[in-house]
Amino acid sequence: MPATRLSGKTSRPILKPSRRALLATSAAALAAPFMPKRIYAQTAKTAVKFSLNLPRNGTNSPFIYALEKGYFAAEGIEITAMDPASGADALQRVASMTYDASFADLTSLSEFYAGFPEQVPLAVFNIYKVTPAAIVSWKSSKIVKPADLIGKTVGGPLTDNAFKLFPVFYKVNGLDPAAVKFNNVDLRLRESQLIRREVDAVTGFDSTVWLNLKGLGHKIEDVSIMLYADHGLDFYGNSVVVSRKFLKDNEAAIPGICRAVCRGWQDAMKNSKAVTDALVKADALVKPDIEQDRLEWVLTHQVKTEEGRKLGLGAIDPAKLQRGINTIAGAYNLSKVATVDAIWSDKYLPPASMRAIA
Repeated sequence: MPATRLSGKTSRPILKPSRRALLATSAAALAAPFMPKRIYAQTAKTAVKFSLNLPRNGTNSPFIYALEKGYFAAEGIEITAMDPASGADALQRVASMTYDASFADLTSLSEFYAGFPEQVPLAVFNIYKVTPAAIVSWKSSKIVKPADLIGKTVGGPLTDNAFKLFPVFYKVNGLDPAAVKFNNVDLRLRESQLIRREVDAVTGFDSTVWLNLKGLGHKIEDVSIMLYADHGLDFYGNSVVVSRKFLKDNEAAIPGICRAVCRGWQDAMKNSKAVTDALVKADALVKPDIEQDRLEWVLTHQVKTEEGRKLGLGAIDPAKLQRGINTIAGAYNLSKVATVDAIWSDKYLPPASMRAIA
């Protein structure tokens, strides 16, 4: 509507409301006092930037499923990012406080503590009762015990937790890590190097390397998996960890995060296909059959263990964790040895009934 000039000023004409508008306004005013208060309430959500442990796959699909199902939102948590990472990067992201939480290796926190005790993330919900760290080779190579690697070439990414734990693994078995040759490779090229026999073996998580090989057409009968857990490293594996900044600023949100995570992993044990379907929605490039197999492998070998059934999802045995901490401290000659309380807390766990593993 064009402006009207009055007394040298620019103004707009005064419009009178219509009878219909007045009636509508009056009706709204009368109705408002009787409307439920929740319509007007603004629920503040806690923003959480979350890092996965690997590219999106079966090892972390329950987190993606929990996000899709609204489990985090129901707890007042707004996941602003759920990004893939490469092994140890998931820990670095939280330690540097660029991410609030991640799915990272629990026992490795003790090494970080030695250098940065004030910055070390806090683990609040354990999922892998057994470390999946392993040496994977071809059965034809006859690598079945740690000493069989002496003089051999092993490939592994620098960001891989199994690669980082190799010196501990070897020292626990009374062997010198320098007796093994290493070929540092990109995570995406690890299995290709093994297939081309450019290395004798590779480090990695059992589920990651084996299912990647299966996806490339290989059979389990041709593969040898040497688990660190079977050779002296009775370590816990991946857990949900939070940054010290998040702990300070948003501690009240941590129990909700744990409940949402617990629901996602419980659902995975009941219906791995539904969880894998959520993964495919998030990343159409994944192979559903391979990733469902990978999830089932993790559930069988790292979650539904004898200890897992005893303690339930989330919980740990403090004595076992302290033994792992002491083993790492001895292998690396760490100047500071963490206590369990320095890297772990069970105060945010859901009730045992919610965490029980059938």
